[in-house]
Amino acid sequence: MPAVAKRKDDHIKVRQFITDTKGHKMAAVIDINALKRLETVLDLIPSSEQWLYKNKKALESVQKGLKQAAKGKVTKLILGNDKIH
Repeated sequence: MPAVAKRKDDHIKVRQFITDTKGHKMAAVIDINALKRLETVLDLIPSSEQWLYKNKKALESVQKGLKQAAKGKVTKLILGNDKIH
């Protein structure tokens, strides 16, 4: 994976969060230029992978698995009636 230098200006600046009555973030108000940068990034995600970013639980699971794999915490997956001899 290529390394990318990030500049401070590359981040999306949130002007305000809109919350529900319990304080959960429901939406964010961002600058139009930040929206254009965000749209550009989202266009780079292949349509076959977009579902993952829309499914928070699945994305968290994948991220957790990637962190575990990076630490060497992997096991062999046995599917169906496969047996280890």
